[in-house]
Amino acid sequence: MSINQISAQSTYATGLQQKQQTMNNLFSALKAGDMASAQKAYAASGLPAMAKNNTSPLGRLYQALRTEDLASAQKAALEMQPKTSGKNTTSTTAPKPATSTQTPAQKAQAALVNANLSLQESSVFALMGIGNNVNTVA
Repeated sequence: MSINQISAQSTYATGLQQKQQTMNNLFSALKAGDMASAQKAYAASGLPAMAKNNTSPLGRLYQALRTEDLASAQKAALEMQPKTSGKNTTSTTAPKPATSTQTPAQKAQAALVNANLSLQESSVFALMGIGNNVNTVA
């Protein structure tokens, strides 16, 4: 893997971290009852506008934010949160350890790739509402 590929992965990982932080800001604002901050966080998230007939939790969240209906926005956000069923909802795939035949640069590269994959997975789970990485809205 070249330096350019590692740099691109790092840039991608940083973008995912920013998206995850924006979503965390959205949920935190809703938890605090701050509609204006929640609306700003949604706008900053890069998520699209949703049609009125979109009945998914994200669609209902968008419509509630658009109409400034805090209670409905909080309810939709709760529906996007992970369900606690006693099961571990995180991935059971462990990163592969670096082998002793790898150079230090290859080990660092492998660690970066594994961290990037883990971040991608947790970000996707968080956006889908099935991970442990999104704060619960009360």
